Amino acid sequence: MTSNATLRLEDFIQAVQSQLDNAQSAMAMKARNLNLPLTFAIKDINLDLRAHVEFINSEIRIRPAGADEKEASVFHLVFTVITRPAIEENAVSFAEDPDDQSLEELDGDLTPDERKRLEWAGVRTVKQFQDAHDRGTVSTIGRVTNLPVERLRKALERASTPLVHRVEPVSPEEEDDQSGPPMIRISGRNLVRKGLFPKVRIDGKPVSILKSSPGELLISPTADQWSGELSVEAAPRSALAMSFDLTNFAPPPEMESLTEAAMPAAATAQYYGSSDGTIASPPKAELPS
Repeated sequence: MTSNATLRLEDFIQAVQSQLDNAQSAMAMKARNLNLPLTFAIKDINLDLRAHVEFINSEIRIRPAGADEKEASVFHLVFTVITRPAIEENAVSFAEDPDDQSLEELDGDLTPDERKRLEWAGVRTVKQFQDAHDRGTVSTIGRVTNLPVERLRKALERASTPLVHRVEPVSPEEEDDQSGPPMIRISGRNLVRKGLFPKVRIDGKPVSILKSSPGELLISPTADQWSGELSVEAAPRSALAMSFDLTNFAPPPEMESLTEAAMPAAATAQYYGSSDGTIASPPKAELPS
């Protein structure tokens, strides 16, 4: 790296850690292959670094000082060993849900500097942002990060908008009860908001919801609802609409009476739910023989 180049402080520390990890792996390999009862390791490392400190886009960056630069700062870094339990106990917890959105997806609503300020406040994913809104702490985050509260709320509203990836029929082989009504699976994101039940309509007519989670809706449409405009409303002022056509998978006319018989029980599924917004399966309907 030239004397004019800058490096993020976290990247510098990660680079040193990576090389120390490689040295540790080499020692372990040597001990295993050579059957050494004793080898040597470095317990602590002290490092003095002469560099200029710069603040760019809410990040601390360091620029190594040249031989003739007298005004450089001196970093005194001490590296010591840390065990895995200590890392897991003290490290920042990142999202484990693969469907969780990172703050990078707020690129059109928040600048990189604003997203970095949210990370400083402990908000690293959209779900954490939504949880903060549900707890009523968005105003507190705004004060801590010095960001306009209304701007944060608008960004969260856009990030929480439902998104549909797929609309597909459910084959009877996928369900334990193959005598139940024909169903359609809606896969996507933000389909359910915590504490709220979604509303699904096709061409303006309500559709029964059998199961629901933030990433999937299982609906039971009537025979005339296998095509048209699909509307999913996860919360007030948070909805999407799209067109779909699954008429080739619609049930034959002779199944219409069975579907209608199952509808009353299916409709009650909208009232079976938990605090996280997940709707359970409804009681099974008794179909006429």
